[in-house]
Amino acid sequence: MALAPSTIMIEPLARKLLLVGWDAADWQMMHPLIDAGRMPNLKRLVESGCIGNLATLQPVLSPLLWTSIATGKRAYLHGVHGFVEPTPDGTALRPTASSTRQCKALWNILAQSGKRCQALGWYASHPAENINGVCVSQLFHVAPASATPDNWPPQPHSVFPAELADELAELRFHPAEVTAQMLLQFVPTAAQLDQRDPEVLRLLNSLARRLAECVSLHALTTALMEEQPWDFCTAYYDTIDRVGHDFMVFHPPRMNNVRHDLFEPFKGVMNAIYEFHDQMLGRLVELAGPQAHVMIVSDHGFLNGASRPTELVSPESWHRNFGMLLLAGPGIKKDATVPGATLLDITPTVLALFGLPVGRDMEGRVLVNAFEETPPFERIDSWENVPDPVYDARVRDNVDDDPEAAAASMQQLVELGYIEAPGEDVQRDIVRARAAQKFNLACTCIDGKHPARALTLAMELVQQFPEEPAYLVFAGQAAISAGDAQALGPVTDALQRLQPGHKQLPMFRAFHCWLTNDVIGALNNFELASQQGHDNAWLQCRIGRAYLRLRLWRRAEEAFRKSLALDNDNAEAHYGLSVALPRQGQLEEGVQSGLRAIALAHDLPLAHFQLGAVLSRMGWYERSLQAFELCLAILPNFAIAHRYVSQVAAKLGQAERSARHREAAKRVLAEGLPQPALD
Repeated sequence: MALAPSTIMIEPLARKLLLVGWDAADWQMMHPLIDAGRMPNLKRLVESGCIGNLATLQPVLSPLLWTSIATGKRAYLHGVHGFVEPTPDGTALRPTASSTRQCKALWNILAQSGKRCQALGWYASHPAENINGVCVSQLFHVAPASATPDNWPPQPHSVFPAELADELAELRFHPAEVTAQMLLQFVPTAAQLDQRDPEVLRLLNSLARRLAECVSLHALTTALMEEQPWDFCTAYYDTIDRVGHDFMVFHPPRMNNVRHDLFEPFKGVMNAIYEFHDQMLGRLVELAGPQAHVMIVSDHGFLNGASRPTELVSPESWHRNFGMLLLAGPGIKKDATVPGATLLDITPTVLALFGLPVGRDMEGRVLVNAFEETPPFERIDSWENVPDPVYDARVRDNVDDDPEAAAASMQQLVELGYIEAPGEDVQRDIVRARAAQKFNLACTCIDGKHPARALTLAMELVQQFPEEPAYLVFAGQAAISAGDAQALGPVTDALQRLQPGHKQLPMFRAFHCWLTNDVIGALNNFELASQQGHDNAWLQCRIGRAYLRLRLWRRAEEAFRKSLALDNDNAEAHYGLSVALPRQGQLEEGVQSGLRAIALAHDLPLAHFQLGAVLSRMGWYERSLQAFELCLAILPNFAIAHRYVSQVAAKLGQAERSARHREAAKRVLAEGLPQPALD
């Protein structure tokens, strides 16, 4: 057994930990259900633990996100860049494999540290891995088209250890076994619906498939938790997301584009799905036992209410940028809120719970605010450098794929709109899949603050597909992220030639003005884009930032409030108000807006800086120093923040601290290090 070096192991707070993944679960949906008494099991955990929003990553695509949750790393480090990939021999496409992942996941790290693990149903987990316990891949409970309840053999390599496959296969539930009585729990008037209507039939069949897969995953999870020893068990349920893509459009209030005859029968499906998950949660928590830690996470939320798209858009356009986090167990704060958490924080926090060191190459942090007492934890350079000859058994050798199982999984992605249906030209499909992977990698680079690399990848896609507007648009977005006006100009011109009326053109012209310090020109184009019907919370923030630059504080406030009317969880809009309100004498209101921005996005250095500046104006010097230090923890070479700390420390009589930060500001300016622009 390959253990982490004993010198860096700490007495663990957690003896057993259950990590439940609920794809697309959203507090906006769950809080009303909890208050109405419809999710009692979740309510008990909320009251006995802590909760928070979980900021997602870009692009908002499940294989990338769930691999980030399990590794603490973005896609440019973990290597999973899409839903599908070419097979090793380059003759077909398949769902992205576990062997594609380029770093250890939680279950690999815990296994080599002596923990007995169960990893069940996770995205990009096929073929199953040796993890000192049981691993079941995401293909195991998806029924191929040819399968029947009596003839559904387990897919090769979908279970480790393989000898459990036949036993677990008996627990699977085929879509044909979903009874009318089961459907009535979600659609009470299903028996009265006209099933000759193609849309009614599609919706009921889709719901039956999703329920069968969910019941299958839950059955094998509860059986393994009960019958096999474990220290760490994690199971991934994707039903909320998959049902949401079909049924969130029917959730009240009724959208104008929804048929009246379908709204009434299907309007309760989403709430019923959440209640179903609560019922399953009760059994999971019972099996885990009272001393186990329980963590529930989702990779993103799901738009509901007035924020839902009214046009045909990509599936990910329905995803909200905040998932959910719940953590309960011994030593965890009770009935508390954890601010500023991201998907990247899950793996570091789980490692800290088990007393194991956190890799410095992990991009997240330990959520210390969740603990009653800050847990001791160590750091190592990387878990990739800790040898593991036994359980680092991610399959590196090619294994024979089951084409039918892969096709069934891919068909789901086609139905959801994530990928195009494979055609007869296999090589064309492979080229497109590789382009999608490159596109997703570039998005990840923008999200991870590597815009120059993103721009290079985007321009490669433009060169490969010069007649595709989508890649030109993305190249423009990458140029904006990189602050490269010289690259943005030709991209804008090319898009103008290809599609003169493209909705992104005003935005690109606006940003070209912005990058060349023509704030008035930028504002005019941002407002033009808004008037042309492309308004959203992000665009209103652009308008607000322009007004900040022009020192038109009241107009800036109006734009940021419009943004929040569209998305009350927009951290940038709250930050904008924290700048605009104090300039109008509303200091306390500015502080509240700053705190809200930080709670939503803890890694916004300018929000910490602005909060510190306002607190210092109010004479709250100790609190302002805390805010400035948090800013400098993210931006250590921010000269103005060093100056503020120097000034505030001097007021408090902290001469040494004042001198240290004064010299730091001088050093930064002398070295000519880049500085963030202050609005």
